[in-house]
Amino acid sequence: MAFNGPDAGPSLAQRVETKVRQFTHGRIRNLVVEEIGDQVIVSGQVPSRHAKQLALHGALELLSGERFCEHITIG
Repeated sequence: MAFNGPDAGPSLAQRVETKVRQFTHGRIRNLVVEEIGDQVIVSGQVPSRHAKQLALHGALELLSGERFCEHITIG
């Protein structure tokens, strides 16, 4: 059962976005987190592989690998 009222709290996509921003310390540009069906897709740009690892780590704290898809580019 989904709760979408004013007391529902942030969606899964919003929580993942917040976690990714925290883990990358704001080093991810054009961050988009979408929940499509049972998948959560994280996309954006990071300056290094290390920053990408941090973004992935943040997302995977809240998601299982089966639900997670990433389109994060380096550069």
